[in-house]
Amino acid sequence: MATLQRDASVRIPYAVQGEGPAILLINGATLPLGFWDPVVKRLASRFRVIRFDQRNAGASDFTGSFTLLDVAADIAALLTALEIERAVIVGHAWGGRVAQVFARDYPHRTRGLIVCGTGGQFPPDLDPAWLSAMGAARKAGERATWDDLLERIYCAPGYSLRDAAGFVATGDVIWNAPRVRGAKPDMRVAPSSSYWGTAMGPALLIYAEHDRFGTPANARDLSSRLPEARLEVLTGAGHLLVREQSERVVALVGDFMEALPVE
Repeated sequence: MATLQRDASVRIPYAVQGEGPAILLINGATLPLGFWDPVVKRLASRFRVIRFDQRNAGASDFTGSFTLLDVAADIAALLTALEIERAVIVGHAWGGRVAQVFARDYPHRTRGLIVCGTGGQFPPDLDPAWLSAMGAARKAGERATWDDLLERIYCAPGYSLRDAAGFVATGDVIWNAPRVRGAKPDMRVAPSSSYWGTAMGPALLIYAEHDRFGTPANARDLSSRLPEARLEVLTGAGHLLVREQSERVVALVGDFMEALPVE
């Protein structure tokens, strides 16, 4: 892992793998860049794949508040440092919000936009008590209870049975993720109404049948607002679709990349 020092308070840990057209991956909230491992291993054989830890995740040591605009600016600085003029921007969950802000504010640097399971326009489809219970289990170190809630809230039913090793690996990434407790996102700046569906150019929307956060209502609405968008809904997947169906995600991203005009 390398580091870009933007200024005295902002240090961006990042990793680059592969050669070819550039793809930049943006994690979900508080998730480290390792969340993308199953996807990167396949994409890097054909593309130059960049991923980074946001200000409240992974190896970041940032403290203070930050906004979606700040993260978009971090991405622009990272691309500049890597001498990449344009990239396809891929965001999962919260990362899809960042991706849309980046595409809106830096259209000249956005070759294409891919949004995976991003909500924000419509409320989640779950009981908030489940999230509280999951947080309590994490704090108490009750991994078995936490795993049960992880699957119930974030995955398609039966994921742990269909792919036991994959479920455990996904849980490990999230359970062991460092928490940058001094960094707090300020959601008052750049609310969803300011960026939702504003991006221009080629777009791919990858959503999931059982996603409680990036719900079907979010998928349909975003698709209706982006004139060049293609919507794919994965059956048998939930909010963690990037891990649950990594092979399918890689195939969709690869097809999208290959269909773009050559630069």
